[in-house]
Amino acid sequence: MRVLPLLLLIYPFAEIAALVALADRIGGLAVFLLVVLSSMLGLWMLRNQKLGALLTLGSVMRQGDKVSLYSLLWPLRYALAGLLFLLPGLLSDLAAILLLLPLKGPDISLRTTGAGPSAGPAANGDIIEGEFKRVDETTPPGRRLQ
Repeated sequence: MRVLPLLLLIYPFAEIAALVALADRIGGLAVFLLVVLSSMLGLWMLRNQKLGALLTLGSVMRQGDKVSLYSLLWPLRYALAGLLFLLPGLLSDLAAILLLLPLKGPDISLRTTGAGPSAGPAANGDIIEGEFKRVDETTPPGRRLQ
């Protein structure tokens, strides 16, 4: 736990050092415009994220019984990337770009496999649909419906 406060102290200095190094390379005005544009992008992403999150979650849930964990967490990743774009700095922009990459994680199953109401013969997906008619044993064989 002693590493986290140290990282929180080092992070602003690393962001400033990266901005100064880039400004030395391409110029101060270009770096300033880059910071302003990335902040505007982050603000736009956060403002337009609400309905997109609901639509994304709805489409993920309609995909079937195998859903990627990363696609389930996409709205959270998108919001976090917008917040990182809003912060001035190159390291936060790189972290936001990494969050926006379309990575496919391990599949998780939406069906429950534990002992509960869904456990039993239908829990494995062995469902046979159809109609049936009860035939009593006392009915003579000639009168049975087939």
